[in-house]
Amino acid sequence: MSVPAGGGAGARGLLAAGLAITVAAGLAPAGLRGEPVPGLSWLVWLIALAWGVAAFRRAGSTLPQLVRRIAWLLPFVLTLALPAALIAPPGSRIAAAAALLARSLAATLCAAGTAFLLGPLGLVRAVRALGAPALFASVLEAALVSLSGMVERARAMLRAREARRTSHGPWGLLLREPVATLRGFGRFGAALLLRALERAEAQDRARRARGAELP
Repeated sequence: MSVPAGGGAGARGLLAAGLAITVAAGLAPAGLRGEPVPGLSWLVWLIALAWGVAAFRRAGSTLPQLVRRIAWLLPFVLTLALPAALIAPPGSRIAAAAALLARSLAATLCAAGTAFLLGPLGLVRAVRALGAPALFASVLEAALVSLSGMVERARAMLRAREARRTSHGPWGLLLREPVATLRGFGRFGAALLLRALERAEAQDRARRARGAELP
């Protein structure tokens, strides 16, 4: 994954296009008042899905990796879509739920694909090239650096955990020993949070040692 050719200008164009498609997909009517879903809405959602898939593929994701990433997004998408379908008229809730699911998945996949393609450095460059306030860009950069550190630590901890296990995958244990497995996930999350806080404090001390001041 790398910053697109053209530096800030290329990243700015990708971010602007990704944001525009994401907003259009998120605002497209989904028939919540009982009316039929417009054909234009389905077209916008299809474009957003295609953009997200193309962005992930251009960033180097294989098809199995893309399927796994979509699977990780599904719980978030279902949380957004299904409760909202309950406010639709009784006779059109199934159609509204399908449209809301398509809308949420399209907008989420488009935004995630754009961010994955740009990467942390590309996102910061694009935000600055779009003319965002310097403070916002600095906060975004710090947040992305911390998030990247958390992801790397999570991967390292998962590799170490799998190396110590006699079996692979948590789902079998979750079915056989749900309480112990959930406790293990809790300890894993707590350890990850503590390590992330320690790294954030170390980075803040390093910034202060170099003469940086908090805004």
